[in-house]
Order: sequence, then structure tokens, then C-alpha cells
Amino acid sequence: MSCRIYADLGNMTLHWAVYADGQWLASEHISTGDGLTARCDQSLQNMLERAGRHAARQCSGGLMCSSSPAQTDALMQALQSHPELSLKTVTADMLAHIPTGYRERSQLGLDRIVNAAAVREMAVCPAIVADLGSCITVDLIDAQGALVGGAIAPGLPVMKAGLKAWTPHLQPALDAMSMPFDWRQPGRTTSECIALGVYTAVIAVTRQLCTAFAEQAEGAQIILTGGDAAWMHQTTGFGDRVDELLTLKGLQSLDRY
Repeated sequence: MSCRIYADLGNMTLHWAVYADGQWLASEHISTGDGLTARCDQSLQNMLERAGRHAARQCSGGLMCSSSPAQTDALMQALQSHPELSLKTVTADMLAHIPTGYRERSQLGLDRIVNAAAVREMAVCPAIVADLGSCITVDLIDAQGALVGGAIAPGLPVMKAGLKAWTPHLQPALDAMSMPFDWRQPGRTTSECIALGVYTAVIAVTRQLCTAFAEQAEGAQIILTGGDAAWMHQTTGFGDRVDELLTLKGLQSLDRY
């Protein structure tokens, strides 16, 4: 069994997983920022242990996609103690076979094209991918597998960070915030009001964009991915499926080793 590592390094989180023989053996989410190298090293050890006692010896590299160049060095430094895990970085050339309607292809985030690669590999075109992370990124992939285009809006973490930056007196309320229990009731504390506002904003933006794009592609599946996809689907029932491994599946489909 030859194991491969696939990593999606975003602005605020690293999502990576161990894959072998058609199976995802273990995955982890960790936050980026200060101390990323140490957290990466511990996270990798945790994954390899869960993947099986032979996984560490049998891993032979993999592929990564980075939306955060500043964090890429920290990840690579963590992997120095595992020379067998020389992760290659996905490049625009690897994705050149995926057509897009973007006017300037160079401006299109590689992670979005990787998601399109996953959709093509899964043969579920047309599809709408809503990636709910630091940003809400919604993309339309047409019946031929081309990434037509999409929309980008602030996600839940960015909304929270914006409130913290511009209204620092709300920090205690932000720290105490949790998902609303009753979406029909007005908030009765500042924390409840903020929670109802920001969570509802994520839901409303995602619904509106997906619904609008669906009018351009009859029968398109709506696929939710990213860190906030699960609660979105569980809370609202919106979307045809949740696939938290979508970007990693795209990387795996591109990995020619």
C-alpha cells in the first residue's frame, strides 16, 4: 500500500488527508498562523497513526494547493523531518485542461479550479460548488465541465474578524457567540444578535448565489464544501450534498505519480 498526502492550505486553515488504495484513511483541519510548523508536525503524526502503523513508512509524497503563500514555507518546514513526503504544489499547467469562462484565467484561484477538477472526476456536471470557508466562494461548472465563473463573499470567519477589527468593544459578545437555537426569534443579548446576523448572512448569501446560478444550468447539483458546509446543510437542509473532501479529491485526481 502506497500512501499519498493531499493538502489544501487556505487563508485560515490547513485541511489535509492520507489516501491509499482508493480510500481516505485519515484527515485533519488545523488553524494557520503563528506556530503552524509545530502544529503541522503534530497533525501529521496524528494522521499517520490513525492511517495505520505502516503508513509512515509507505507514504511517497503527494500534492498540495495553497491559497496562502505566506504559510506555505511553514508547512514545508514541518515536512522536512519527513523527506519521503515531498508534496508538490499544484500549478496552473496541471489545470490547463479545465476550461473556464474567466476573462483573466491568471486571476482565478487554483483551489477553485481544483474543485472543478473534482466535479469532473466525479462526473456530476453540471454542478454548483459552494465553498464555505474564510470566504464564501460559489462557482458554476457547466455540463461540459468548464468552470464558467462564480462569486466571492465574506465568510463567517471574515465577518467575525471584521467586527472585531472595526468594533473592538464587541469582542466579549463575539467570544460568547454560538449558533442560534431558534432562527425565528430576535436576539436578546448582543451576542445573540450578532450570531443571528452573521449566521443568517452566510445562509442567505449561499442560497441566493446557488439559486441564481442554478437558473443557468438546469439540473445542476449543489455541492457544499469547506469548514462551514456541514452546519449549513444540517441547519437548513440546503444543498444536494456535503463533501468536505472535495478539494482534496480534486488534488488526488490531478496527482500523476
